[in-house]
Amino acid sequence: MKNNFKKYLIFKNQTIKKVLQIFQDSADSKLPAGIAIVINKKKKVIGSISEGDIRRALLNGYALEDSIENLYEKNPICFNENYSYKEILEQIPHELMKRNRKSHKYLNKIIIINNIGNLVKVISYHELWEQKVATHRHIVVLGLGYVGLTLSLVLSEEGFFVTGVDSDKSKVDKLRNKKSYVYEKGISKILNDQLGKNFIPTTEIPNEGDVYIISVGTPVTNNKNRKSPKPILGYIKEISIQVGKKLTPGNLVILRSTVPIGLSRDFIIPLLEKHSQLKCGNDFHLAFAPERTAEGKAISELRELPQIIGGINEESAHAAAALFRELTSTIVRVSSLEAAEMVKLVNNTYRDMVFSYSNYITQISAQYNIDIFEIIRAANQGYPRDKVPFPSPGVGGPCLTKDPYIFSTAVKESSPPSMSFFEYGRYINENMHKMISDRVKSEILKIGKKINSCKILVCGLAFKGNPETGDVRNSSAVEIYKILEKYTNNIFGHDPIALKEDIKNIGVKPVIFEDGIRDADIILFLNNNTFYEKLNISKVVNKMAQNPIIFDGWHLFRSDDILNNRQGTYINLSQIIKSKSK
Repeated sequence: MKNNFKKYLIFKNQTIKKVLQIFQDSADSKLPAGIAIVINKKKKVIGSISEGDIRRALLNGYALEDSIENLYEKNPICFNENYSYKEILEQIPHELMKRNRKSHKYLNKIIIINNIGNLVKVISYHELWEQKVATHRHIVVLGLGYVGLTLSLVLSEEGFFVTGVDSDKSKVDKLRNKKSYVYEKGISKILNDQLGKNFIPTTEIPNEGDVYIISVGTPVTNNKNRKSPKPILGYIKEISIQVGKKLTPGNLVILRSTVPIGLSRDFIIPLLEKHSQLKCGNDFHLAFAPERTAEGKAISELRELPQIIGGINEESAHAAAALFRELTSTIVRVSSLEAAEMVKLVNNTYRDMVFSYSNYITQISAQYNIDIFEIIRAANQGYPRDKVPFPSPGVGGPCLTKDPYIFSTAVKESSPPSMSFFEYGRYINENMHKMISDRVKSEILKIGKKINSCKILVCGLAFKGNPETGDVRNSSAVEIYKILEKYTNNIFGHDPIALKEDIKNIGVKPVIFEDGIRDADIILFLNNNTFYEKLNISKVVNKMAQNPIIFDGWHLFRSDDILNNRQGTYINLSQIIKSKSK
């Protein structure tokens, strides 16, 4: 993360007020604050002025409009940009002693200049120390799924040499041909620019890695018969063994996979130590740094979101912070591995629970045929607290569908004993699939059609539509498709982003949208991709079979636009509206 050095610059004839503005601007930009750099007309650094200097001046009667010409430090400590971080740290005490500074240990703000004396950047002493331990530059990312691939490419773009490892040869082959198998804005350009330069995909773990980032999947078991799903730890166990065999003294291991609380310390560290014959915290560093990006925004959020870091010890946390500081200016240090593990679970489980509230009241609203979107809009309008989110056909995706179950492993006692609070939220959200399928089947019977002869089109197969993603894993639409598929073979799926190959792999028959709507008896819109929002729904309905049923899971359309010109049925999550008799 490069400092915007221009924010620090000031001329010696400018005012105290201007210096205070520089302090504020740098703080707002999350840069090291409390210092301004004085330059001459050639932009050469000639001095510095700190918060302490300004405070003393104001106490001595200076006004905000007074010049700083007699206030700034005219012999500032500066270091050439060619110095290593280690060299700078070694030189700081000597430079302070030369100037008879009271503290001979550290300098709060470090000024870095180029060969002609121009400012390059300002860094804090703490950041400098972190950078000293970040001597690692070859990063090995284990697992090139959505999390691992996006992180690998962003790190490579920041100048790190990254080896991405995945056991799936087909994924590696696609990457070597500059083809991304995940949909993410900007990912294709980074892959094209960095492949063979800073990013190397492979199926083999290299021997000379410095940092190993574990980002393999941690799925959960199926919840058949309402048995509580449990985390499947086989993938992370195997990769920990493989990494252990590669570790050398001084390496850093960063865990990024979502895991039960305590797994890093109690399960992964023993595996690493056993297979490396090294001691964690002494011979190698280990930290937990959870991924919290949203699909469709991962590239930008890796650089924008605060990064949570917990280490086995301070040195491990420092080393991980130094790495991620190259991506984001905000590092949130927590006290332990367990605290970092829990942060990720708290974020995703909270979201799932909040959405389950909306889906629960939707199920109540449906009993009275009340439009839940109207209810929530009215509840939120002008009310300053506790905004209620809109409901959905279910809460899908690879994270929210499993993390509450992973969090539930930490619940020692629950009430009722058979189901934790987190699991009940999952139960509500998963029950939306059956509720929607039952409502559609019921309306088919009411209009006198047989479901086994109906043509059904399920739209929006990706687990979410905004921001766009092509990820069909743990999708509510796919779950609903599977339920309806039991009653008819004449069922198809469409998504404007998901790859045809991925759709086929989940057992859904893909179809072009125009072919899918032609003579369809039922269409279900199950995500909010802008492709569907922009449809002329009246034209779509006119191409369907007689007396069609349109299920609108995201309130994308007005019922009047569907029903005014044709006999049919409009269904949203809580309401059923039929065409008026003519």
